[in-house]
Amino acid sequence: MADGGSTDRTIAIAVQGAVLAMGARGRGQQLALGARHCADASWLLFIHADNKLPDNWRESAARHMTRHSKSAGYFRYRANAKGFWPRFMDFWVGMRCQWWGLPYGDQGLLISKAMYEEVGGYPAQSLFEDVALIDIIKTKLGRTTLRPLKGHMVIDVSKYEGEGIWVRGRQNLRLLKAYRKGTDVETLVKRYREGQ
Repeated sequence: MADGGSTDRTIAIAVQGAVLAMGARGRGQQLALGARHCADASWLLFIHADNKLPDNWRESAARHMTRHSKSAGYFRYRANAKGFWPRFMDFWVGMRCQWWGLPYGDQGLLISKAMYEEVGGYPAQSLFEDVALIDIIKTKLGRTTLRPLKGHMVIDVSKYEGEGIWVRGRQNLRLLKAYRKGTDVETLVKRYREGQ
């Protein structure tokens, strides 16, 4: 587990059975740091702290590692809220993955250590580190090396419900477009925090 300065009981719970890697804030750096501390692992599963794995995640991961050892896997997306907009967001994320082959980090990433090292791992950037890694995988190894896993990762969208889930989704899409056009990541981080 990589921690970038949590203030709840995360560290106390983690030390009961996990390898704890302390580092600077910034998800790309945290994910890369966590991977470096898993030297003996042949596979890595990256998940965000506020998301919930599906009940069948172990079976799904084992099936993928056995049948698709040359591919990286990601879970399908499911918002933890009810109503039209959360279900539309579920649909939209599914289409993004199908059309563009672009799962985001909140869907998790199951990847062999060999593949992770071959593509250079997560870049040390604070936003769109997941997009950067997926882009490298597709460019270097081909889009077919990304496969959906059985089951849905339950995504905590409570922090977006006040402003509207769809509003945040639209803002994220604008940020992604700016990232694709070469806007500096730190500029995008500032916009993200300001909700622009």
